[in-house]
Amino acid sequence: MDETTHPVSTSGIGLGGVVGGGGGGGESRRPSVAAGGLGLASRRGERTPSLDLSAFSFSSTKKKATRLGMSHRAWMLVTIIVGLILLSKLLFPSDPAPTLHAHSHDPHTLIPRDYLNNSRIDPAPFEFCPVFGPGDAIAARRGQFELLKSRLHLGTGARVQRVLQKAMSGVPVTMSILGGSISACMGAGDDPVGEKCYPHKFFQWWNSVFPHPANELTNGATRKTDSAYYAYCNGHHMPDQTDLVILEFDAADPNDPEWLQHFELLVRSILVRPDMPAVIILGHFSPQVQAQNGYAGPELLHNVVAQFYDVPHISVKGVLYDQYLQTPESARSTFYSDSNHANADGHDLIADVLISYIMSQVCSGWATLQGYAYDVPDLGVEGDGTTSGPSLLGGVGLRKGMPGQNPGDGDSAGSALTDRYQGLRVPLARLADRPHDIENFREIEPFCVAASDLINPLPPSLFYGSGWHTYHPPKSALVEDRHYWYAEQPTARLRIPLKLGAGDVGVYFLQSPQDKPLGTVKCWVDDNFANGKELHGTAEVEDVIATLVMIDRGVARGSHFVECQLMGEAGTSSPPFKILGIFTT
Repeated sequence: MDETTHPVSTSGIGLGGVVGGGGGGGESRRPSVAAGGLGLASRRGERTPSLDLSAFSFSSTKKKATRLGMSHRAWMLVTIIVGLILLSKLLFPSDPAPTLHAHSHDPHTLIPRDYLNNSRIDPAPFEFCPVFGPGDAIAARRGQFELLKSRLHLGTGARVQRVLQKAMSGVPVTMSILGGSISACMGAGDDPVGEKCYPHKFFQWWNSVFPHPANELTNGATRKTDSAYYAYCNGHHMPDQTDLVILEFDAADPNDPEWLQHFELLVRSILVRPDMPAVIILGHFSPQVQAQNGYAGPELLHNVVAQFYDVPHISVKGVLYDQYLQTPESARSTFYSDSNHANADGHDLIADVLISYIMSQVCSGWATLQGYAYDVPDLGVEGDGTTSGPSLLGGVGLRKGMPGQNPGDGDSAGSALTDRYQGLRVPLARLADRPHDIENFREIEPFCVAASDLINPLPPSLFYGSGWHTYHPPKSALVEDRHYWYAEQPTARLRIPLKLGAGDVGVYFLQSPQDKPLGTVKCWVDDNFANGKELHGTAEVEDVIATLVMIDRGVARGSHFVECQLMGEAGTSSPPFKILGIFTT
């Protein structure tokens, strides 16, 4: 039987259908599979629907070679179509798919922050902030490194911040200065409140930054006086209430470990006051002291106290020392009136060192209050409801025994404010105390009976028939310029009443070199004559000096008396012995 085979289009692919052929009518054909491999041939003699794909076929009278069921021409067509699709993707890219967990931000909140200098974004209302910046005139004049070296110990600065935050709130501040000849302005006009002296310069600057008509500065400095006197008698030279006390004794105290105890007592006696003032130790650099001690002068003893009591210690020594070693004559002619005292330019330097430190604390304190920094304590402002301490008009915490204080021995005389702020607390121990000493610790209550106290002097009745007399120098005195009690008749006896707290008793008197001899006395407490101590007015010293000798320790708290008797045979004469005061803790 004739069998005609029709060409099959390689492009026709049926799905579940057939690939139609073009045979004659009624002729039956054997089943066949189309070239695509998916079409099924119709059964013999059976009419089935077909899919006409003739429009997509490429007619040919001769059989074409195929690959994977398609001709080369079909593959070329597919390649062209795919290429066009890829080219369109490259020329017209679609939007990228969204990223998972993408955050949307308001562009107005993306403000750059200058973390290296926040004050440029939120400037402080002080032109000198930040310190050592373009507005710091003192740093430009003295040098950043030199001023940084002047800060021997900074501590937490808690009490200083308390004073500055009070000033920032517009409240007046009371300041006091205690010191020797430098603070008394000897060598720069000899006027403790003169314009050439650093206390005046500092107070003038303070009023330019924190102006208030009620601001007050009291200069209680005394010539030829060291910390041994002020440790007990500082209350005679300060107002009853003060906010800031500046101590200047680095060039006044001897480099003697005994004075470590005196200076500690001075600092502690101020810190435990009911008004809880801030204390700053300010040091003057003396060529005379440097010649005696080299670098290790009395300021090292003072720095130990500063560290123990968390008190800042700043000194001109950090600015001047290297310069003095390299060009001593130039430094002396520029800053000194003699080998020990500063001239007007020297007082300028002292004032700059003090002001630069205060400026640094102002800038840090302001940044802390605004929340830009946290490197100094934020103690709040008194009277704003954030503290329980003293307010401007007085109240709780101003005097012992008032509500808010913890009564009892060992109380550091602070108000309830100390319970909230650890930085204001005074250690419940002394420098030399050991653990077993703390159990029997008694807080100091300095008591001073001084010949220089003209407001509350000893009554004349104590001197009647005693052989002791009082000397008060005239204002024009140059040599005998101290107040004292003296006796020249052996066996002359003086009895002085006093009060004790911690139990130490000392006699403050004058010592003189061999060519200016002074007498000898024996002093004792109450009736303890056997354990009395002899004090010699003549000593191995270069000039007349004041010295303090403790004659008894551990005396019970309360009222007592001290007796001093001039040594020698009755009926003979003796060089005078000169007592400046009797002190107790």
